[in-house]
Amino acid sequence: MKVSTYIPFGLSNYLIIIRRLLIVLFLYTISRYVFFLFNCDLFGVLSMEQTQLIYKGGFWFDLSAILYVNALYLFLSLFPHPAFYRPSPQRWLKVLFVATNSIALAVNTMDIYYFRFTLHRTDFTIFKEFTGEAGISKIILESMWQQWPLFLFWAGLTILIIVSYGKLKRKLYIQKPWFFYTTRTSVLLLTICMLLIGIRGGLNRYRPITMSNAGAYIDKPIEAGIVLNTPFCLIRSSGIKGIIRQQFYESEEELEAVFSPIHTSPPQESKPYNVVIFILESFAKPHIGALNNGIGYTPFLDSLLLHGHACTHAYANGHKSIDAIPTVLGSIPSLREPFMMLPFSLNQLEGLGNLLGRYGYHTSFFHGAFNGSMGLSVFVKLFGFEHYYGKTEYNKDEDYDGFWGIWDEPFFQYFANSIGSFPEPFVSTMFTVSSHHPFKVPKEYQGVFPKGPEPIQECMGYTDMAIRRFFERVEEEPWFSNTLFVFTADHSRWSESAPEYQNSLASMAIPILYYFPGVIEPEMDDRPTQQIDIMPTILSYLGYDKPFFGYGRSIFDSNSEPFVVNYSGNYQLVRNGNLLQFDGSKAVGLYDLANDSSLQSNMVQEIAPELLAPDLNFLKAFIQQYNNRLLDDRMTGCSK
Repeated sequence: MKVSTYIPFGLSNYLIIIRRLLIVLFLYTISRYVFFLFNCDLFGVLSMEQTQLIYKGGFWFDLSAILYVNALYLFLSLFPHPAFYRPSPQRWLKVLFVATNSIALAVNTMDIYYFRFTLHRTDFTIFKEFTGEAGISKIILESMWQQWPLFLFWAGLTILIIVSYGKLKRKLYIQKPWFFYTTRTSVLLLTICMLLIGIRGGLNRYRPITMSNAGAYIDKPIEAGIVLNTPFCLIRSSGIKGIIRQQFYESEEELEAVFSPIHTSPPQESKPYNVVIFILESFAKPHIGALNNGIGYTPFLDSLLLHGHACTHAYANGHKSIDAIPTVLGSIPSLREPFMMLPFSLNQLEGLGNLLGRYGYHTSFFHGAFNGSMGLSVFVKLFGFEHYYGKTEYNKDEDYDGFWGIWDEPFFQYFANSIGSFPEPFVSTMFTVSSHHPFKVPKEYQGVFPKGPEPIQECMGYTDMAIRRFFERVEEEPWFSNTLFVFTADHSRWSESAPEYQNSLASMAIPILYYFPGVIEPEMDDRPTQQIDIMPTILSYLGYDKPFFGYGRSIFDSNSEPFVVNYSGNYQLVRNGNLLQFDGSKAVGLYDLANDSSLQSNMVQEIAPELLAPDLNFLKAFIQQYNNRLLDDRMTGCSK
């Protein structure tokens, strides 16, 4: 068999493809520089160190975007069949390469100008925002005319792509078909693997990079615009449901009167206690004995619940581990989509670390997983936790569980040793890892803890023991008697063995405990509460009297009605003893929780609209404040 086509043979073909991609990568770098020059008045003066860090981060986002955009081109260019190497297919591949990269650079260039109006890189929500706008094409053309230098800049980038593509004149001769198919199939498979690594942003990532990962390379949220590129933002936000501006209330005054996330307190005495927060992986309420008539797998946590302020009707505000960071440390729920997956996670935020850091608190976060796992090292920085301790800082691979990170018991001891060296006051968070699929415990503890009907329960017993050993280690430390401990779960789990937890509300039930021996009186508090209440409660207890932003409320606030809002197929509001479910346009469920905790009797059709109105209006106000403040970047205690 002898086949001839006009393409380079062998290694030179692969080198030419790599060269084309490197040229496009260089053009993205040029675009970033022009973007900065055009908008430099927005960013101020950047130090050389800041600039280097920004361009380092920009490289990964550019590489990811280029590989996304060119995935089809790479696949077809390397497909191991002679037909793809003939002149006509090669010409079409050139058209594909030039067209896709030209379009990507076009949207990147348009954002050089558009960024000044939004202060964010454009994402996929723009298509929802301008849906039905009859004059949008005219607006785009008019903008191109007004910003003709940028249009010429984009045209120049496109010409460079065309010119640098190169000509293909050499012939390919296949004398050994088996060698041709074997080598080119191997190269294609290797390319796919490299493609996936590049798109994810490197090998050491649990999840592919998202817009919020830009936070690792910036000092101010607005600088994310330099790190990111628009093609990446459009692609990574394309599968996320857009945040829709709500107009349930026409006036801001009326909306604020029903629900406001701005907290103000009268001047009060400051109590600079230390704060230690435990976020326990998958510690759902069904497995906690003190919350289930003694049937559980966490004897030490049970003992603390009986000697602290235990919230018996507490719920998560999200479904994933990454939801716990904004909910617990920022009082921001995840509703339809995880907040940290939205482009708005790069808004101007203020979290517990930011607020307490201004008053001299040392802020730290501990998570025994790989550094960068789930992007937590980035997320916690957004909420003001400056010092991050992960598997890298622990630096003892013999304690690695083989799946997620360092076993909880040794990492809790590392946590105890570390916080003992911090200056007071401090606020520190510990996020556990061991009660996670595939639900293993260290060999020396196999058979020690009850297994129960669900595999996670043995692991919870192990983590509970690790917490007990932590307290045994620190209870004589000087800082211990001056420390508020807060316990919660990152999220709940659908119970496989407890029918009473198998519904849309109870499946989000978690423990929340405020434990301060000798200071907080023991109490079983049956009022509804949620993760987003944790930050306001801590600040209230510390005597924080400055305005701050948070969607929750302090459980010590006697002037506000307890409530819970989360999303589980529908918006859910727990308030006044009822569960109200709302699909975004109308009430679809109403349940009397005192007499129907299993949600069997939907009363929504039986209740007069005027009786539903108070809770329904409150939920609408909450949603409007959530959506519109995300869209408008108004998520701090200072109004904009």
